[in-house]
Amino acid sequence: MSVVILSFAQTQVFAQIQNESPQTWVLDPSGSEISYTGVHLLHEWTGVNKKLVGLMNTNQGQIDMIAISAKVADFDSGNENRDAHALELLDVFDFPNVRFLAKKFTRNGQKIVMDGVLQFRGVIRDISVAMNIESKAEQFKVFGNFTVQPTLFEMPLPSFMLKDIDDALDISVMLLFTPDIK
Repeated sequence: MSVVILSFAQTQVFAQIQNESPQTWVLDPSGSEISYTGVHLLHEWTGVNKKLVGLMNTNQGQIDMIAISAKVADFDSGNENRDAHALELLDVFDFPNVRFLAKKFTRNGQKIVMDGVLQFRGVIRDISVAMNIESKAEQFKVFGNFTVQPTLFEMPLPSFMLKDIDDALDISVMLLFTPDIK
């Protein structure tokens, strides 16, 4: 009987949260990650970061703001030499974080376009990304892929065997937000 009452109470809390306005959500790092894939003529590689921090604000179930921050040093490609060289290229001591802030959203069913700014290597650029969204009373999941051009962020392209990597990093995003219950 107590399990039924507890389950009902949790359902009521989440229903109340969904109807409140505005609501703050926190990024759940156990279900979130950002990865990038770089391509060179001879190979490609992927670096993954699962140590993200972020917030999202909603108002009556609609997203008002998303802010995400990731430490550059937490991206792991599985190759220590490559990661160490990337930290040098990205001036990690001067610019330790990659940040994204969006405040304009256009939602069409399960699709959402987020307009905001991306701060990478100390350079801030406007960016528009199309993502997928799934929402329940207890969570919002934002996921999808987009491409970033490193040279737009004044990043010199690393080269291998006299050939630069492609000037495109494919970014894959999985963000899981849960209610910030205080």
